[in-house]
Amino acid sequence: AMPPEWAASGAKLGFALEVEFTAEFPPYETSKEHMLKGDALMGSTLLSVEPLNEPTFVSSNGTQKITVGSGAYGCRMQQGLESEQCALRFFLDFPDGAKRNDVELPSERVYFLTSCWLSPEALERATKRREELGREIDLTNARANKIRSQQLEKNILGNAIQRAFNLRHLIVLADRRDKLQCQLDEVEQAYPADSTGVIHGPNDVTYAKEGVIAVKRMKGAIGTKEQYWYVGSFTINQFLEDEKNDSPRQKYRG
Repeated sequence: AMPPEWAASGAKLGFALEVEFTAEFPPYETSKEHMLKGDALMGSTLLSVEPLNEPTFVSSNGTQKITVGSGAYGCRMQQGLESEQCALRFFLDFPDGAKRNDVELPSERVYFLTSCWLSPEALERATKRREELGREIDLTNARANKIRSQQLEKNILGNAIQRAFNLRHLIVLADRRDKLQCQLDEVEQAYPADSTGVIHGPNDVTYAKEGVIAVKRMKGAIGTKEQYWYVGSFTINQFLEDEKNDSPRQKYRG
């Protein structure tokens, strides 16, 4: 994790950045970025990301500019084919970094991680499935509560038999509820909770509006184990149309 004094004041370092995802290959050295690489389905080739503006922010020293260098991006399928969820990961270089109070953007390579879904139908199916599972859980809980509220038999033998029967039934219902909850948790992990958390992009791809910003640190006995420390978050605000309709490039403002 980052040092405890980092951003302890609660200050933020926010700026607007426009980037372009291209179909061009980045420099060879980016092939070492294992986290960005895809899989057999999405392909392991990385493509380049180009900054389109010079972002600024206001500090106690006035308006400050942030130098942003080119980067690369890759995509990896997540949660299985059915969810159509992919991890979109890219990096940009910040050679000079930036600092506002005790919040610092390191002068190094910075990573951006978010998710996307390949078709709007996948999100529609997820919404329906979430509602179905919610209803099933409510029904299961209602059945369990009804059993608990039942009046027991007055005679000792009937009371014991009824207690045993109710206990067995409650165990079955509890097991069913736990399984339904696990299914619901899986759906909620693979899809956004509601439409306000996503933004629609080109080619019918839907993106999570928010993602995390991370830096890489090498750990282990000989410093070969990669670790990624979350240092902030970013928001995708808008996708920009390319002037050329036949261009493979995609732009967004975040």
